[in-house]
Order: sequence, then C-alpha cells, then structure tokens
Amino acid sequence: MSLHSAAHRTLCVLPNLPERRTGGGILLFEILRYLSSRGDVAVVVPVANHLTAEFEEVRSDPLLGGVAWHPLAARRIPGLRGYVGRLLSPLPAEVAKFATEANRELLARTRRQFRPTAELAVSSWALTAYQESSLPPETRLYMVNVDPDIVRYDGPSLKRQLAACVDHPKVDRLCRRAVSMAGRIGAISAADLHALNRMGRRNDVTYVPPLMRPQPLDRSCVEPNHVIITTNFTYSQNVTSLEWFLRESWPHVDPRARLTVTGKDEGGRLQTLCNSHPRTSYAGCLDAAELDAAFARAAVAVNPTRLGSGFQIKLLDAIARGVPIVSTAFSNRLGSAIAASDDPQSLAELINARLTPGSLPPFDYGSFHREAVAAWDGFLFGT
Repeated sequence: MSLHSAAHRTLCVLPNLPERRTGGGILLFEILRYLSSRGDVAVVVPVANHLTAEFEEVRSDPLLGGVAWHPLAARRIPGLRGYVGRLLSPLPAEVAKFATEANRELLARTRRQFRPTAELAVSSWALTAYQESSLPPETRLYMVNVDPDIVRYDGPSLKRQLAACVDHPKVDRLCRRAVSMAGRIGAISAADLHALNRMGRRNDVTYVPPLMRPQPLDRSCVEPNHVIITTNFTYSQNVTSLEWFLRESWPHVDPRARLTVTGKDEGGRLQTLCNSHPRTSYAGCLDAAELDAAFARAAVAVNPTRLGSGFQIKLLDAIARGVPIVSTAFSNRLGSAIAASDDPQSLAELINARLTPGSLPPFDYGSFHREAVAAWDGFLFGT
C-alpha cells in the first residue's frame, strides 16, 4: 500500500493554536491540513486562558473538520505569586504554564485511546505535555526554529525584557533536550541543520520544507507600484526588521510606490510606525479573504526579516499565491529563485524592478510544494 493510499493515524502535539492570523499559526494550520489528507488526526494543543474563543474558532473550521481536539489547560496562579513562580521554574514561562500532571495524563490517555501509527511533536515547546519532558523514541520532532534564536524582546515593556532574559537559558536547555532525544528530527530550514545537529549532538537532522497548499489568485487587477508587507508586531524580530526596512531601504524605493503593511499590532506601535513614514499605510490584521484580496492587488511583496531562524511564512504566503517577493538574504531559504539582498539600497532596487506587473517570471511554487509533500511523507511515514 502506498503512502498516499494508506490510512494513517497521526497524533500531533502542537506548541500553540493553528489560527490563521499569524505566520506560526498558518504554518501549524497547513500541517494539520496535510495530516488530515493522510488519515485520522488527534491534536493536543495548549490553550491559554485568553484564547478560548480563538480555540473554538479553530475547532469549528470546516477545513479541519476531521481533527479530534484535546486542549491543554493553563495552570491558574494569578498575580505576583504566579509571575514569580514562572520566573523560578526551570522551564520557559509559556511551557511552565502547561506543565501539569493533568495535561501530561491527557496526552498519555489520548495516545492509549487513539493508538497512533505516527506521533509528531512540533517544536521543543511540545515537551510541556510529555511525562518528565521526555519524548518517546519513536516521536518525530519538527523544529520550526532554532528556539534560543527567537527569544528576545526589544519593546518598551521592562517586564517583558526581563522575562526574555530569564527565559533564554531555559529555552536553550529545553531545545537541547528535545533535539537530543527525538527519534527523527525535521528542520523547516536547511540553514538550521548545523545548529540543531550541534545542539542535539547528532548528525541526522533532515530538511523538511514548510507545507502550504498552492493558493493561486486572480492577478488580473494588480496595481502597479503597490508593495505589501505582512508582519506580526508581537514578535520583536519583526519590529526590528520593519523599522530597519522603513528607515534604510524604503527611501530608495521609487517615489511612486506605496506600501501596505498588514498583521497583528501591539499597543498601536505598528500603526504609529506606519504613520511616521511616507507612502506607508497600516491595513490592520486581515482575515483570510481580506489577505487574499490584498495580495491580489500587490505588485510585489517584501520580506525584510533580519533576525531569528526558521522559514519566514510571509515569504511562503506570497509565493503560494503567485506574488513576486523580494527578501533579505539573511531570511531567504530558497536560494537564487528568490530575489534577495541584505544591502538596503540593493533591496530597494530589487523592489523597483518588480513594481510593474509581469516584468519577471514567477516562482515555480507547484514544484516546491510537491517536493515538500514528498519530504513530509518520508519524514513521518517512511522507514
């Protein structure tokens, strides 16, 4: 029986909700869509107290109709006692909230009842649900980042700056533990292989590209000189990167160009930043249909990321829809097929060359997606 016809039963442990308003949420959503196409899926996922409504929205999404959901509840210790307890915990704060015996028993019980043929843990954060933070040897671990590389906060909150400093060594330890014990490890980016192999003292981490189904759009009404950036200002790497782009590169882009920025704001910082730069507007955090419409109008998308690791979903969002994109070389994981430069003026020139629709051939996303699916089949279900 082939991989494509076999009915698999996959138990998937996620680090957060697969909601489609952030890059990480989109990535998890697409993983679940793929797993559903391969058979039955049971998902164990942490649900923070303030995300109950978002969880219900995800659970009712018809595209994930066959998924069985098992939410992990956060430990409720309010006020200063809870904050100090998380600071003193050996686990990162977001992991410590869910590292309870009840949650670990929920995962163990789900495994016994569901009887999976494959088990997938996504990121080292998934260890929160495992007994003694230990992965069973047959578990497949998918690393969407080199986790210590993304633990930073550059915003105005001193409390969050302190929390990031305290969390960094904890995240490093948890990541090393996860990648040293998983039976098989996939990395979302080939650029992360060396770091993950080194952290796990192994040499068998494999590149497993991100999944996103092709989403071709009607590009007949593209607006020349229209540039789009999708971002999420709850991550400091995105804040730093967009500030750099608007300060160093955007002034060199053709003065006829205008920039639309979309994504989650934090305390109005993204709106304020856009208001302070010419030819730049903030469109808010768009739903799926609104985002498609924005991409359909854009002549070119930009991925200005300069920090972190992993694969930028903002890049994947564009090429899956047939939209030309320009990226920093730092965060370009697709080589010469993507126009990229870390020099701000060269980056602007690459954008200028794509302001006229149809001026350059599109990225071959169909081939990329077929290769990604084949890699996932081998990673999860191959021997």
